[in-house]
Amino acid sequence: MRLRALLVVALAALGLVVVMSPAEPAWACSCALSTTERDERADSIVVGTVSEVTDRGVRITVDSVEKGGAGVGDTLGLKVSRSEESCGYGFRVGARYRVNSSAGETGLCAGIREISAPALAATPSAASVERTQVAGRHVPGLWWIVGGATVAVLAAGLVVAARRRAGGGHP
Repeated sequence: MRLRALLVVALAALGLVVVMSPAEPAWACSCALSTTERDERADSIVVGTVSEVTDRGVRITVDSVEKGGAGVGDTLGLKVSRSEESCGYGFRVGARYRVNSSAGETGLCAGIREISAPALAATPSAASVERTQVAGRHVPGLWWIVGGATVAVLAAGLVVAARRRAGGGHP
């Protein structure tokens, strides 16, 4: 009986810790690489003008090549989602971008920068990447579990001590 009461109190205390733990912002896309690392991992880096955007990809007319086998004037077709929440990118027809890609795909975390905008202005995509990186660093999981277990053990100990003092417990 005493073990059952101890278990119930311990589980209740652990449940309270889990319910009361602070919620972290949830981001579907998390980019952890620096610009240098993105450039190193890319198969291709081009600067070009977007000529077509579809639900599954983008076509870019290449203006200059920093890395890879594309040529100036080539049309490069890349797979990309239009949703930044799924690590895609919202390209705009007629805008110029510096685009990193690997295996014919690109996205928010691959390294995309609109270059027709002023260099110091942060694009919405860049702001969301920075926000994602900061949000992804703080994960309280293990400490909340250890804290919850400690609270549960203390609560169970108090229940056992109270029952003994009241004379309800058996030695």
